[in-house]
Amino acid sequence: MSAHLPKGETFAGYVLGDVLGQGGFGITYQSRNRETGEKFAIKEYFPADYADRGPNNAVRPTSEGQHLFHMGLEAFLQEANLLRDLPQQRGLMRVRAAFQKHGTAYCVMEYIQGDPLDRMMSRMIDARGSVPQDLVTTFLQSMLGALDAVHKVGVVHRDMKPANVMIRKDGQPILIDFGAARLMGKSSGLASMFTRKYAAIEQFPPEKTGLAGGVHEGPWSDLFALSVILYEMVSQSLPPNAEERWKEKRARGRDPYVPVRQNLARNRVQAGYEDVLLNAIDMGCKLLPKDRIRTARDYARIAGIDLNASEDAQDTSGQRPARKSPQSGRSGKSSRKRGGPKAWVFVLLFILVIALAVIAYGTLM
Repeated sequence: MSAHLPKGETFAGYVLGDVLGQGGFGITYQSRNRETGEKFAIKEYFPADYADRGPNNAVRPTSEGQHLFHMGLEAFLQEANLLRDLPQQRGLMRVRAAFQKHGTAYCVMEYIQGDPLDRMMSRMIDARGSVPQDLVTTFLQSMLGALDAVHKVGVVHRDMKPANVMIRKDGQPILIDFGAARLMGKSSGLASMFTRKYAAIEQFPPEKTGLAGGVHEGPWSDLFALSVILYEMVSQSLPPNAEERWKEKRARGRDPYVPVRQNLARNRVQAGYEDVLLNAIDMGCKLLPKDRIRTARDYARIAGIDLNASEDAQDTSGQRPARKSPQSGRSGKSSRKRGGPKAWVFVLLFILVIALAVIAYGTLM
C-alpha cells in the first residue's frame, strides 16, 4: 500500500492534491477547500520510522514504535493548535486548523507559491556567483521577525533549514514546517526530529554528547540553525555539524569551526558582506548555548537590523523593509529632520509647476 494518501480524497472539507514534500515524520499535500476553492497545504503526521499505512488509509504505529508515535502525535497537535493562534507576522507561515483523522493528525497551513531557499540559493549562485548582501539582509530580517514571534509564545521551531524556508513569488521568505516544533522546556521524546547539518549541539541525544546537564533547547537553538543557513548562504559551504565539532573539541581540545570570513576566502567568494553580518553569523554558530546569541532581538541588534520596520511593513509591498544602519544607533528624530526639507522642496517645486502652467494657459487664451 502506498505511503501517501490518494489524490482527490476529500476529508474535513478539503480535497487532497499532489504531494509537496515528505520528511522523516510527515507528508505535506497540496489541497483546496471544497467550498471556496482556496488552496492550502496540509501536513500529515506520518513518522515513517515507526508507523505505516493500513487499510482505509489509516496510519498505524509499529509495535516497537507505539510509545514514540503517540508522544509525537500529542506534540504535533499541541504545537499546531498553538501556532494557529499566533499573531500575523511577516515571514511566518499561517496555520489555519488542526484535526485528527485516519488514526493520525493533520495541520492545515497557508499554501505558499514559490521555491524553497535551497533551490533559490543554488540558482542565485549559479547566475551571479554569490547571494547579494541585500537579499541576505531581507532573508535575515524576515526570519528574525518570524522567530521572535514564535519564541515569544514559548515555541522552538527545532528544524530550521533551507528546505523549510519558502521564497514566495514576490521575494518574501516564509518560515514553514512546524512539524518538529515544541514548547520550550517540554521534552517531546523525539530527539531524532531535527536535521543534523543545521542542528545545535543541545538537540543531539545527551547519551552521545555527554551534555545532559544544564544544556537545553531554546531560542538560541533556532538561532544556531539560522546562523548555519547564513554561513552556507554567504560562504557557499557548511561548517562541520555540531556533533562532529563537539567530538573534535573533546578529543583534541579545539573546535574545527572555520570563521565565516576565512571560509569566504577559502571558497574564493567575491562578495562584499558587511562586518556586522559576518560577526553575527560567527556568534550565532558558537558551539555551546551559553556562548551564543540568546534572542532574535539580540541577533537583530548585533547584525544592525531593525525588527520594528519588519513588523510595520506590509507583506504585499514588494519592498525591502527599512534597515537600521550599524553606525546610526540614534532615534528617528534626525532622520525626520533630514527628510523634512526634501519634502518641502518637492511641494514648492510642485506649486511652481502649477503656477507656470496657469501662466502659460493664460497666455494661450
